[in-house]
Amino acid sequence: MTQLIVSIEDNSMISDIQKAIGMLKGVVSVTSSSTLTATDETLSAMRDAKEGNTIKCMSFEDYLEKVK
Repeated sequence: MTQLIVSIEDNSMISDIQKAIGMLKGVVSVTSSSTLTATDETLSAMRDAKEGNTIKCMSFEDYLEKVK
């Protein structure tokens, strides 16, 4: 089964859009969920991790020293 993700800005239209999509041939189900957006701080941390800008620790005690 294939899923199609539709992003909607106006939440008041969700019900109408779900009904319209549900009427299309071959559509098995239509569900909705909201997504959280990441903060700038989270996005920055994700970039750092992807680029390898992380700390390396040999033990938990080493970790505690590095995060002070």
